[in-house]
Amino acid sequence: MINDDDKYLMSSVNNTLEILDLLSLHDELGVSEISKATNFGKASVFRMLYTLEKKGFVHKTSDSKYKLGIKFAHFGAIVLEKQNIFTLIRPFLQKLRDKHNETTHLGILDSDLNVIFMVKEASNNTIQMASRVGYKLPFYATAMGKVLVASKLSEELEERLKNYDYNQFTEHTITNHEKLIEMLKLVEQQGYSEDDEESEYGLVCFAAPIKDLTGQTIAAISISGTYMRMNNNKEELIKSIKETAYEVSASLGYKEN
Repeated sequence: MINDDDKYLMSSVNNTLEILDLLSLHDELGVSEISKATNFGKASVFRMLYTLEKKGFVHKTSDSKYKLGIKFAHFGAIVLEKQNIFTLIRPFLQKLRDKHNETTHLGILDSDLNVIFMVKEASNNTIQMASRVGYKLPFYATAMGKVLVASKLSEELEERLKNYDYNQFTEHTITNHEKLIEMLKLVEQQGYSEDDEESEYGLVCFAAPIKDLTGQTIAAISISGTYMRMNNNKEELIKSIKETAYEVSASLGYKEN
């Protein structure tokens, strides 16, 4: 349903984009599955999928299921190429990865407070985070997410977080509002954050903020690996992620007071 604030929203385009968002979360789905998940009529779903297939945005499999088309990979490559900031930051992530042989990421925050993984530099370790470019996770279960939300914390945001839809990914996931706010304030104070098996069992991650010329946090970078490897080198890794984040921020014009 379109409210007054969305009076310029085209419902047909919005519905089509909802289907694309849904397909991005699954390997493949049928018309009935999409209809059930979106509450759109099967006939409407079919017409939207047919149009998307003709334009190359979705692919129809031999068993009449649909998945995102290769065209998105093409567009994704163009977007990343045009985003100079990502091109600028990638060498820093590669250097950090090579120094510790652990996977590094760059993430940004979307309007729903999910972290979107924009760059990944994978280590050669066989066990690492099951992430990919475009991957999304809710902020409270990730080190990057906590860093990004902590930088924006306000009374209004704290109130919003009271009604946030929290999921318990592991027994370590912080879903209590008071504990989470306390954690976010600590993150902002110390300049880094941790994900201690909060999104995946056995995975530990450290993250730090990327700041622009004005001092605003615009992204976060992280380093992640297995519980044992990360905790055995915790102090060194936290020092490295903070130093790298500052180097990146400085390259964007940021100067620490």
